[in-house]
Amino acid sequence: MAVAEGLGTAGDGRREPPPDPGAAGTGRRGPRERLAGVDAARGVALLGVFIAHMGVPLAVLATGDPGPTGWGGATGHGAALAELVSVVVGGRSAALFAFLAGVSLVLLAGSDRPGTRVERNRVRVRLAVRALLLIAVGYALATLGSLAVILHFYGVYFLLAVPLLWLRTRHLAALAVAVALIGPQVTLAAQSLPVGPAAGSVEEAGWTSADDAAWEATWGDPEWVREKEASWEAEESGGSALPVTAGEPAGGEALFSPETVEGPLDLLVFGLYPATVFTAYVLAGMAVARAGLRGRRARWWTVGGGLGLAVLGYGTSWLLRGPLVRFLPGEDEFSPWREPLEAYAHSNTSFEVVGNTGVAMAVVGLCLLLCGTRPARVLLYPVAAMGAMTLTLYTAHGVLLWAVYGGLLPGWASWAQTYTVEAVVAFSLVFATVWRLTLGAGPMERPVTAASKAVARWTVRDRAAAPPEGAGAVGPTA
Repeated sequence: MAVAEGLGTAGDGRREPPPDPGAAGTGRRGPRERLAGVDAARGVALLGVFIAHMGVPLAVLATGDPGPTGWGGATGHGAALAELVSVVVGGRSAALFAFLAGVSLVLLAGSDRPGTRVERNRVRVRLAVRALLLIAVGYALATLGSLAVILHFYGVYFLLAVPLLWLRTRHLAALAVAVALIGPQVTLAAQSLPVGPAAGSVEEAGWTSADDAAWEATWGDPEWVREKEASWEAEESGGSALPVTAGEPAGGEALFSPETVEGPLDLLVFGLYPATVFTAYVLAGMAVARAGLRGRRARWWTVGGGLGLAVLGYGTSWLLRGPLVRFLPGEDEFSPWREPLEAYAHSNTSFEVVGNTGVAMAVVGLCLLLCGTRPARVLLYPVAAMGAMTLTLYTAHGVLLWAVYGGLLPGWASWAQTYTVEAVVAFSLVFATVWRLTLGAGPMERPVTAASKAVARWTVRDRAAAPPEGAGAVGPTA
């Protein structure tokens, strides 16, 4: 069944039926047919997450720079390419994941109007259970402090989308537009208040050009720069130059950091992936999937519409921040009037949401088109296999980063920090392919599927399938 398991993958282990490139894109076929292109797009999103968290693969060969970002201070064409890749995946990978969540929700829900109320309720319960499990896994992974975890945010998106599963395309699209326009403004306004996480950022919120000049002057202090560089070198070498205390890694940070875990307000407003913003991606994915993804024409429209939205979002932001900036209020680039006009990674503005949504649409449409041909489908199978077990691989890479950068492997930490992304990508492609071909659903996706199905069966009874009153009853009947 083409259902969102874990990070939005099918967990039933069924083989994908051959796609029908010429099928009408009604989006109303049964929920048991997988779309290999959706898995491939999810695999692309996971690769983007790996790059965002660990650096660009093979960048050290192109730049000669072993820095953990993959390009660091190196120069030349290799460094420029590595930096471009880092910029491209930054923020957009998370948005693509959220967009695919909406697609998966509609694939799970099936047609606009499922046959019975029992079917609808069981789908709702399964999604709610899956969301709660994602929240639990996300919080557990977040305590490691090795990366900015999205899983528990993702679970919140699922819960918010459950009541909207069977809305029509135009209603979902209208909601997506409304959230994209209003949600970022609510988020920016809330984050400027001296409450929650924003309370510690009041000084930063008042940053001016004078503060920027003072910061640049600090970097002109050779002694301060030498101390910073020495600290960074110690960290990159596994922290061997730093004192190690019991229960802490070489870097001096606690192995488990519960204080870094987000609270409810962080999930909704203050966090890196706030629901007030990212729900727009989910709704957009639901609208696109409801409009149809199975026909070739629908897929081309998805690619074209996505490219148009990307140009609209990023292009408008560039115009307002560049050629048209002199017409805007405010004395410098730090004016609060300018912040909602940004479109850089995780700026969580309307322009970024529109641009990221366009990129997500284009990626999904392109993956569906490619997987509509047998050669490309075979070539992309390892990536699609990764996309079919994103919960497993996402969690595993978070644990690995905790072990490597937390100083648990001091003997080879330097090598691991330099080549972590290459090792993780290669292992993920091979592991996912072999596992998918032999065992089906991923090791974490399978129990999530089983638990959600079991709870749905226990809590939602089909009374129409029950035996007639009195038949086989035990004890007296009224």
